[in-house]
Amino acid sequence: MARRSRSRARQQVTPFFPTQAFLGYPKDYEQDPLLKERRREYAILARKLHAILRPLLGDRYALHEDMVVLTEKGFAGKGIEVDCVAVTPFGVFVISHFRATGEVRSGTKANEVTVLGKSGTAATAPCPLCRAAPAVHFLSALLSDLQCPVQAIAIVTNDACKLELGLPTTMLKLDELHHFLRQSYARFIAVDWHFLNVRDISARLRDGCQDWEQAVTQAQRDALRH
Repeated sequence: MARRSRSRARQQVTPFFPTQAFLGYPKDYEQDPLLKERRREYAILARKLHAILRPLLGDRYALHEDMVVLTEKGFAGKGIEVDCVAVTPFGVFVISHFRATGEVRSGTKANEVTVLGKSGTAATAPCPLCRAAPAVHFLSALLSDLQCPVQAIAIVTNDACKLELGLPTTMLKLDELHHFLRQSYARFIAVDWHFLNVRDISARLRDGCQDWEQAVTQAQRDALRH
């Protein structure tokens, strides 16, 4: 991850070293209003994703809901969360739902975007692609022997939202996802790679990500020791 100065020169910042990840939610997620609302929002997003993916890929894809990536410090360190991981025969896509209204432009820093509201007010927000980078790094390492490309994409579902031309092409509106996947497929077969086994990759994801309940129990034990 990098940042830009006013001259827009890129400078290194403290890196995020992903070491462990989780898929899904703890069993008692319904007791947390924020998690419950997040699941409700994901259910809406998932229906829209299935409506695009199913006609294109049939049953040759899988969506894995909610991925959390932590550093070697576990719950005491930094962490990032992405809405889902999409597994296809031509790559894995880390999907973040970017909830924005107004016009989205490039920010003055590489890890930020600027959102202009209808009233002309400007606000900065973390770039969802930069935030998802640790998940991409983790999955790239986990799937390296399978020669599986991993890419982050951010999807805007608000039809009234406008995306500036200068933004990365992996920030896209929902109705652009079909074309984006066709391009990704074309790039994949252009290098004559074999198609990926969606079931094998999904199994690798489940094996490579830790169990929520065991991790929470261990974290509580560690806290008591200190």
